Amino acid sequence: MDAASIPGPALRAERSGASAIAASSDLGDRISRGTLAGIAAGLLFLLANMAWATKSDLPAIAPLLDISTIFYFDDKPTVSPEHMFVGLITHLALSAAFGALFGLLTSRLRNLQSLAVGALGFGLVLYLVNFQVLGRVVFEWFQEGPDQWFEVAAHLGFGLLLVPFFLSHRFFSTP
Repeated sequence: MDAASIPGPALRAERSGASAIAASSDLGDRISRGTLAGIAAGLLFLLANMAWATKSDLPAIAPLLDISTIFYFDDKPTVSPEHMFVGLITHLALSAAFGALFGLLTSRLRNLQSLAVGALGFGLVLYLVNFQVLGRVVFEWFQEGPDQWFEVAAHLGFGLLLVPFFLSHRFFSTP
């Protein structure tokens, strides 16, 4: 190898700049995919909660009213069209944020198995933080109102519903 074939500082800087742009683009892609995944999974999660509410002799709007207590910091849900709408917007915003957070975490998940296990773990952690920590400290209604076993299953399902949005070959590298 002669001196002319050894990359100089300018070429190394150009390569590192290209790497920084690619990493930035990849990060943006992961956040975008996560946001979209969170909204899609959040809507299906909400539908499951609404169906479960009707099976529990509650109105289908009960989950929306429950979620509105997060926005209003209410002790109990209030039945009104405004609270239903606020519950929907709050739920979609939180779903988008949780999806984006998962998107940030996917850089460590290099194959389908780790992505699926990571998604299940993410859903379980969401349940634990939302219901067992925040639900005991700030939002006590979430200990009284929703069926806890159903919520564990629904949060695991939310995590799994995020997976298809990250199945692109770009996200998997060979070990």
